[in-house]
Amino acid sequence: MSSSLEEYYSLYTNPLTVIRFYQIGYTFTFILGFLGNTASLLTFSRPTLRKVSTGCLFIILAIFDTLYLLMCVFDYLEFGFKVPFYPHIAYSEFCRFRYFVMNVSQVASAWILVIIAIDRWIRTQFPFKSGSICTPKNALIAVIILLVIDIGLNSHMLTPMFGIDIPGLAYGSCGPNYFTDKPYFLFYYIQWSMIQIFTTCVGPVSFMLMTLIAIFINIYLRKRAIIQPTQTIHGNQNMIRQKQMHKQMLILMFASNCIFCITNLPINISKIIVSQVVYIQPVLIDITIIWTALGWVQSLNYAVSIYNNSLTI
Repeated sequence: MSSSLEEYYSLYTNPLTVIRFYQIGYTFTFILGFLGNTASLLTFSRPTLRKVSTGCLFIILAIFDTLYLLMCVFDYLEFGFKVPFYPHIAYSEFCRFRYFVMNVSQVASAWILVIIAIDRWIRTQFPFKSGSICTPKNALIAVIILLVIDIGLNSHMLTPMFGIDIPGLAYGSCGPNYFTDKPYFLFYYIQWSMIQIFTTCVGPVSFMLMTLIAIFINIYLRKRAIIQPTQTIHGNQNMIRQKQMHKQMLILMFASNCIFCITNLPINISKIIVSQVVYIQPVLIDITIIWTALGWVQSLNYAVSIYNNSLTI
């Protein structure tokens, strides 16, 4: 039985394009991501920044982004350099753990950006009360609530329904198996993909855009405020500098939302499309190439987002 399984798995191999994506593309992602997230952790761990709610949130964001990239390292080794994890480890348990951590990190990273956006909105909407609302303690409470929901949402990946599929194949190494559990297979690639589109992309982007618009309105109303005659030239210069700073922050926040959406939406939509194709070898190879490319694009979000978001502080 073991011999026949290995013969079956050997029928599926990664195309050269897929191997090069992992060898070159992910090397670039890891250099950019690990350096950026490490620098972010060191920067925001300073006592002065750690006392600010935004600083604490950026530390947590860097941790989850790093966790996601660490899980990608296994794919990097297995698919890029053909390191044979199967059958030398408990591959099904390995799949469950890795995909659970990756999915929890994806949701957490997305919604921590929402919490950061809300934190900024509170500071512009209630400037005098923000000191008592936007505290590290409240930020941590919000993250804990998020994690409880996040872990519960992704807990099905820790069950036997999810596990080994076609080891060594970039697209199909882990996941639900069509032949052994068709209902869960269809749930995972259709209903679950729709849930993921909302939880990792549409939902967070919608909330971030709403807070961005609210911040823009607050700044616009302040600009319309009547300038008192007693204001000095120095005061006016300060207002001009603040106006320019807020404008730059809004542009960076909008760019951050665009990057987040562009890198996350395509791969989630592709899950729904490919659910109609079941282990047809020629088609599966094409899907593997597309999936690898979209997966690499998604990984860039966890490598570059920390650079762009840090600039908006």
